[in-house]
Amino acid sequence: MTSYVIVGASRGLDYQYLKTLSASPSNIVIGLARSPAPVQSKVSADNLPSNVHILHGDLTDPSSLNVAAAQVSKITSGAVDYLIINGALLPYETAHLGPLDFAGNEQAFMEELNASMSTNVAGVMWTVNAFINLVKNSNVKTVIFISSCMADTELIGITGIAAAVPYAVSKAGANVVVAKYAALYKSTGVVFLALGPGFVQTQAEDPDNVPPELAAVQDAFTVAFRKYEPGLRGPILPEESVRMQLEVIKGITIKDSGKFLSHLGTKKML
Repeated sequence: MTSYVIVGASRGLDYQYLKTLSASPSNIVIGLARSPAPVQSKVSADNLPSNVHILHGDLTDPSSLNVAAAQVSKITSGAVDYLIINGALLPYETAHLGPLDFAGNEQAFMEELNASMSTNVAGVMWTVNAFINLVKNSNVKTVIFISSCMADTELIGITGIAAAVPYAVSKAGANVVVAKYAALYKSTGVVFLALGPGFVQTQAEDPDNVPPELAAVQDAFTVAFRKYEPGLRGPILPEESVRMQLEVIKGITIKDSGKFLSHLGTKKML
């Protein structure tokens, strides 16, 4: 059986990974969540099959990740084929703010930056460190970090998006962490990839009932993103993004290790 560990599986893209991957009975799908009980309830309500396992694991708590790795090892007989990490702290209440908007409110910026770095950068390191031996025991040996088009400097220049500064900085930082691990483990055959999921509708549980604040941010980003990709229709649903991501993941080799690619399988983000 093929084993997948999805880190941060409470909602959005990562929960969609659980739904998509569990459809194949040949997969073992393990989701890590800071609060596993609500996720387990959702898994039961959605009638996901018994090949889905939900464990406690917090990106900001290295000890919890070490405990989770030990539990995963028992479920998967000591190996993990695909480790998929999504650290995604992006408060939509501040997502519209640019660098100058924090002038005079530096403390708020530092608090959000520190929280973003703790989750989106350090959390990636703690997760890899906890699971790397299980990944090395696999024949597949693949680690995926879900990055963001907002970490792409070319896209920023074309779209003129100056907002979401802490989020973008932390995602870019995590891309570097991925490259560092790729350099460290290239001789062992472990593939590390930073993968942009596209422009995805993830923060609203009901895509037909999006909170006004989030809708305003998405509308603004849609207009800006069309400067980069004129044919962009708006945010795609998690189902489409995950399907495209999995196509990329299944096609990468050691030659791609350390790269930052999109759900399109290229450096074009949208």
